[in-house]
Amino acid sequence: MESYDHLIKYNEDGNSVSVPFGRAAEYYISKHPLLKNIRLKARSRLRAPQLVNEGIITIKRVEGAVDYVEWTTSSGKTKSTNRIDDIIELTEKGEEFVKQIQAGTAKDKLCWSWVMYCAGDGNSCQHLCGGIGKCNPDCQNANLPNNLKNSNDRHRCRLRVVSESRLSWIKSPHQLKIKIEGWHLPPNALITHEPQVTRVNLTRSARDKIIISRRADRWTADDVKNKILVSKQGATEADLSQEVVKNRDICNNKQLKRLIIRDDRRVRDNSGPWTVLQNYIQDLLKPRGHVLYYHAPDLSAPEDSPERYYQLIVSDDIWLKNGRDYGHYCFCIDGNNELNMERATVLTMVVETNLGHLTPLGFALSNGDDKAPVRYAVTAIRENIPCNRKDCEHPWYYEDLPNERGFKRIRKCSEEQPWNPIAMIDQYLPIKKALDGIVTDTCLSWTFLMQKLAEKLKAWDVSRVLRYPIALGYKIIGRSRTEEESADMARLFKVFIDSLPLSYAQKNLIKDDLETNWISDEWRAMIVDSCREYSEKNSDKLRKPMTTNSLTEKITKRVIVQLDGKLTPLAFLERLFGVKLRRDVLHADNLPNGDNQDNAGLIAFFNSQPLDHQDDNSEKQKPADIIRNLNLGRFYFLSGLVEPTDEPYCYYVKRHTDEPLTLTSSYDGKLISLDENTMEKLNVMMNRFIARHGVVIQEGYYMANIKTGECLMCYDFIWNGRFRDVCKHVHAAKLYAEAQRMGDFTSLINETKVKLVEYFNCRENNETQQNILIRRGTIDEAFDEIRRLYEISGDKIFDSTMLYTDACRDPFRNLKQKRRVASKQNIPVLTKKARISKDNEKDETTEKLVAAHNLQQNEAVTSLGSFISDKDNELLFRSDDSSIISSSSSSSSLHHQQSVQISSSSSTIHIHSSDAYDKAIAEFNNVRHALTNSRQAP
Repeated sequence: MESYDHLIKYNEDGNSVSVPFGRAAEYYISKHPLLKNIRLKARSRLRAPQLVNEGIITIKRVEGAVDYVEWTTSSGKTKSTNRIDDIIELTEKGEEFVKQIQAGTAKDKLCWSWVMYCAGDGNSCQHLCGGIGKCNPDCQNANLPNNLKNSNDRHRCRLRVVSESRLSWIKSPHQLKIKIEGWHLPPNALITHEPQVTRVNLTRSARDKIIISRRADRWTADDVKNKILVSKQGATEADLSQEVVKNRDICNNKQLKRLIIRDDRRVRDNSGPWTVLQNYIQDLLKPRGHVLYYHAPDLSAPEDSPERYYQLIVSDDIWLKNGRDYGHYCFCIDGNNELNMERATVLTMVVETNLGHLTPLGFALSNGDDKAPVRYAVTAIRENIPCNRKDCEHPWYYEDLPNERGFKRIRKCSEEQPWNPIAMIDQYLPIKKALDGIVTDTCLSWTFLMQKLAEKLKAWDVSRVLRYPIALGYKIIGRSRTEEESADMARLFKVFIDSLPLSYAQKNLIKDDLETNWISDEWRAMIVDSCREYSEKNSDKLRKPMTTNSLTEKITKRVIVQLDGKLTPLAFLERLFGVKLRRDVLHADNLPNGDNQDNAGLIAFFNSQPLDHQDDNSEKQKPADIIRNLNLGRFYFLSGLVEPTDEPYCYYVKRHTDEPLTLTSSYDGKLISLDENTMEKLNVMMNRFIARHGVVIQEGYYMANIKTGECLMCYDFIWNGRFRDVCKHVHAAKLYAEAQRMGDFTSLINETKVKLVEYFNCRENNETQQNILIRRGTIDEAFDEIRRLYEISGDKIFDSTMLYTDACRDPFRNLKQKRRVASKQNIPVLTKKARISKDNEKDETTEKLVAAHNLQQNEAVTSLGSFISDKDNELLFRSDDSSIISSSSSSSSLHHQQSVQISSSSSTIHIHSSDAYDKAIAEFNNVRHALTNSRQAP
């Protein structure tokens, strides 16, 4: 404990001291010889409440005080527990009253009168009746529990601590007078006083340090104990034992855990304030302009009122400018209470840049219901979006809230062009209602819808083979243009469900869910892609976007990845903004007073993205999934798969030969094989869906509309929509339309071919597997090689390692979990018969592996031969050391020199070639020998 000896004034009466308000009072009491090892109880503090009600004084907490409880009376007044280190200050009315006292026209008044008394722990104090440790037999308290009439009975000890202060003393340097009266034992007693305190008896300052560390850093009892002991370095075992006995600065583990549990309960019940978080907001975030809105709780407000809870909205000037530039049409908003240990709701608001990258608008925190901060958050963003001037430097300012419990930031120029976009939300009715009147409209995110549907299908034990087709049926309903069309699609969907191999109960569950959560009156208009007609004023903009996956899911994942596990709300903000609040508690190695640690927080990560992607014309800056679709469209266009139609803006895109029924998972990029029989039943919905759009589809073709971005027969369009990006077929059709407009197919084909080859070259620069014909060949040679690889692997050749960096678990597939490795003690002993069976299984498995490997070797030899090109009598290939070997011999001599011989007796591959080739083949032989040896092993 910090020393306050220099602040203690010993009075002339020899019986009392005077100290200033604050920590010095408790310091004197804890160090007094009669009070060192005892626990004090207290009655209510007198005089002060009356003067507070009269407006003469105010009571403030000492800096860092958090160990107190607040409650609201039936009349709506907020009260709290008293502390010995409270500070009394005069109001203007009190200043005038003190002047009258000094002038002799008014009588001085007590403003503080408080009596504390020994609790009598350990039964070693003299009771008021005269008994020591227990009452005299004739005492009226003798037969009462603990010899006490009530919790405020002072019968168990004669010692008192009397503190008082007067109005005339408040301006003096020593405002509080403390006097010790009475004794534990009479002076002539022959026994010694040995109190035994079993309850938590830490000083208020020690409690404050522990509670702040718990709330701010989520320390455990052991962590707190270790940090406390750091300050006791060099102390002997006897000294530490004495400190534990005193129970003032250190307590045992049981008592410490009890204190932490009690405070956790207070915070959970909203009876304790987020004091540390409030200091962080006021001292660090507000001066930097990061706080858009802050509201401290009003415990007198009703339970369902947002004013009863903390509300905090934070942002950054760069985020707000991005909201102006990219969020004028649509933004996403989603809540998550898994980002911090207190489960405080964190609202994430996100927009998408022109290049398809994510950038946050702001974050909102609340310890109340998750619907509470929605309206405040969006309103705060609206009031701080800059005007349309790119160099907007208009000032902003803070103003207090009407109830004086917080403040908000306002930028005047935001009123010039009000920010009024569409909000993309989850299927949560309170959020929808909270946004009414402050945004243009709301649309639903498919992420939440599909997640809930997947959970239900799994709970209903629906076969995994049927889950994706059922989900596609839901998607077809969502792609309807009108509510009437969605009703027709819903009827066909029920017919489709009845045709599936499901039980009667399963079918009813799916159909009931459709009626309740999809085509109900509350959600139908938001789920379907209605109102997609073009505005007469601006035909290039949609009045309402089609539903899509929520961008906030990705940005939330990035936040979680950057965080080291779950943190407190304070630590979450510290990690977000990179500014760590100075901990002035329990840290022996803490920073100097007044310093706060600045680190690179998430704000630097998010703000670097717009700087990295400033060039809107640079294709390389776009996300990997958008680049993939674009280059697939280029390949389809160059392959001559696009044909014109009689419909305006519509083009046919020919299906690839023997194209399987597959869908690329938007979760992890895996290829989903769709059951042919099930999809034939779903085609009834697909055909009706196409017919209602007035489009005639030819067999073996897709129909791509370059104006609406629709591709009705494409599963990618059905699943993802066109809000984030159009499908590969629409990209191909757009290129064909551009060539028609230019009237020059040849030049556009050559230009597109160069861009396609450049895409593969740039991708291979970042990946280990490289194809020499694409890297070193001409544009035509590279394109021919791309086309050859496409015939072998299909669309997968366009995937890159960066495509699914944000991959997550696909909820529609039951992914096998890793088996737990049993400990050796729990491994069951196999019988001889069981061991023979296991060995046979191993032999069969090894034979299958070897057979598969032999087949792979034959394919490898063929693949190696594909590197040989007799065009222009040259051979180009790339070795592991990146050396390029060129030969000018004829094709026949070249093949003779690089002959490949396979020995059937040993199944060993012999390739007579250069050292580079031998080095490449050696890896195949090593694997083969390893498999062969494992097969021959006993």
